[in-house]
Amino acid sequence: MGNYDFYPAIEPFKSYMLPVSDIHSIYVEECGNPNGEPIIFLHGGPGAGFGKKARRFFDPKYYHIILFDQRGCGKSIPFLELKENNIFYLVEDMEKIRLHIGIDKWTLFAGSFGTALALVYAIHYPQKIKRMILQGIFLATESDLKWFFQEGISEIYPAEFKKFKDFIPKKEQNNLLEAYYKRFFSNNIDLRNKAIKIWSRFQLRVMESENIMIPEEEEIQVSEISLALIESHYFYNNMFWEDKNYILNKIEKIKDIPIYIAHGRFDLNTRVVSAYKLSEKLNNCELVIVEGVGHSPFTEKMSKVLIKFLEDIKELNYKDEGNE
Repeated sequence: MGNYDFYPAIEPFKSYMLPVSDIHSIYVEECGNPNGEPIIFLHGGPGAGFGKKARRFFDPKYYHIILFDQRGCGKSIPFLELKENNIFYLVEDMEKIRLHIGIDKWTLFAGSFGTALALVYAIHYPQKIKRMILQGIFLATESDLKWFFQEGISEIYPAEFKKFKDFIPKKEQNNLLEAYYKRFFSNNIDLRNKAIKIWSRFQLRVMESENIMIPEEEEIQVSEISLALIESHYFYNNMFWEDKNYILNKIEKIKDIPIYIAHGRFDLNTRVVSAYKLSEKLNNCELVIVEGVGHSPFTEKMSKVLIKFLEDIKELNYKDEGNE
């Protein structure tokens, strides 16, 4: 497969709700080859859920493809539940999936917030990982959040950022993340919905992808609600970790895991400097900066890089098994 196009659409051979706590059950799909090379897809957000197109990165004859909606979003229940919902709970959910299916080691395939989740899982369970493919590195540092929600991106999309900022009264504009968080959880439903619409559509506008359709309807979409509420829950609470540089400060634990990184040169949602900093601390890393693209994994240039990584892994596994 030399052109690295998306594979044809497939349906799961198994889908189910997996109870992971007294509160939460997560939606899980298994696709492709049930006896194939296990790989798990980690979606972004947090709160975005996964879409059907995510299945198409993978060769269904070769890979045992696992996808799941993280707590509180997509088809997982309860929808929008924020109790027992942080990145460390998600790590344990992944481990419950692995044990439920009966996988020894697997490959992680992640984008955006999913890269932070993949890295934290790897820090906790390095012995369970064969390889990692990461797209759009998000280290969830204080500077990452300030770049997007307070300063930085405003210099590239000044008009769009002005609209995002001007929705908030001037006396609260020194902390836009906090101001939006308060409105998302306001008893004033009209105010909440207006804030959610501005938050989510600002993010879509700066994603810089021809494949992202910005909804023009007056009514907000269900997916916009979950994205805004769960994102702000994580980000306002500093990802629920005390160390503001949690991932890089613990990277020693995973420095020898084979990791493939693809990052768009013009990715404004997650910064290319994060991919560079991460790669510098890894001993077994391939970093590809994809020119001329932004944050979405579904653009032609980015998807071809990701699919090539997956095809390269097939070749490596073939050689590891003693074949030439």
